[in-house]
Amino acid sequence: MSSTTSITNMDQSQSTKSYSLLTKGKDCQNFINKAKEQKPLFVLVIGSTETALIPGISAAGQNTEQLKLTPALDADFLLFNTAEFKKELPISPNGIPSPAIISKSMIELLNLDVSVIDTGAFIKPEGNHISLNMGPAKCLSGGKALDPIKSSFLFQKGEKLAASLTSYPYIVVGECVPGGTTTALSVLCALGINAFDLVNSSFPEGNNFWKNQTVKDALLTNAHLFSSIKKNPLKAAEYFGDPMQVFTCGLIKGAQKVHLPIMLAGGSQMLAVYHLAKKNLGYDPYDTIVATTSWITNDKNAKTKKLAELVGAPLISSNIHFKESKQQGLYAYEQGHIKEGVGAGGLLIVADLLKNITQAEIIKEIEKVYSTSQNNL
Repeated sequence: MSSTTSITNMDQSQSTKSYSLLTKGKDCQNFINKAKEQKPLFVLVIGSTETALIPGISAAGQNTEQLKLTPALDADFLLFNTAEFKKELPISPNGIPSPAIISKSMIELLNLDVSVIDTGAFIKPEGNHISLNMGPAKCLSGGKALDPIKSSFLFQKGEKLAASLTSYPYIVVGECVPGGTTTALSVLCALGINAFDLVNSSFPEGNNFWKNQTVKDALLTNAHLFSSIKKNPLKAAEYFGDPMQVFTCGLIKGAQKVHLPIMLAGGSQMLAVYHLAKKNLGYDPYDTIVATTSWITNDKNAKTKKLAELVGAPLISSNIHFKESKQQGLYAYEQGHIKEGVGAGGLLIVADLLKNITQAEIIKEIEKVYSTSQNNL
């Protein structure tokens, strides 16, 4: 039997949406059964790493200075009313808008609560958020991405936050960390997963060469650190990762204690977080899945399903697409641009789980938010 199972909730002739269970189908289905018709909290964890400043590493901004603003802008776009947001959303070097448009659309459509956690971004959001005042991670090449005290603080804050969220049936955790697929690659490799050429990229053609070379150089230069990582897996993120990874890993541990289900909304970055949490806990986190977009799982320059299998993560993919969209900025996702971010894939699946909203309705809402955001400039 194939490990991929498609779930469709209405007749296909009505242009319904669907999602696919790509790995560990039983675990995915158990999560779905608990989340069905339940309204979650959306937690956006933002952060920055100087790794993103390496040329060719990230497409989360047109240039270095804009890239530094991306997490704060994405967060504010979710926190403020769409009509009141007067800034320009982050765009890629090719001019494609942030996936925050998709996330904002689903948040408004489903009337979800949103909590933004700044674990260490270059620029802070203006909207109401929790700031941990940690500052960005250093470049992974030095093997000193996070100070040990900072890493411990982030983990403890994540663990503590989970205990305060038990009024929600489950939480969806998204991220915005430019350069995060590179830190994901480095952490996975540092933990013994050969993830080269498996992780995704916001570039349409992928950027495996730059990522692979950056990570290989860092790991070779700092090979003496592997003995510490073997004793304490969290050291992989401390040496070669970013603040989002450590905080979310703590959040997962805290959620295990209070039996709070978590949907990790993202691609390679959340698979790395899942594996980091798994190694830290010593077991597969229960009631914890990774959810992403079809643009990630169909990425020809990566192998998302294989990566999920290597780390043992339950993976769900939304099958929402923009093939018929008349908005060029959205249709570009079909051409390999952006693909995921800000929890987009997970929130698309939440729309299915919560209200059985059709694909046509979802796309209409996304196009409306897209048009509004463009007209406000």
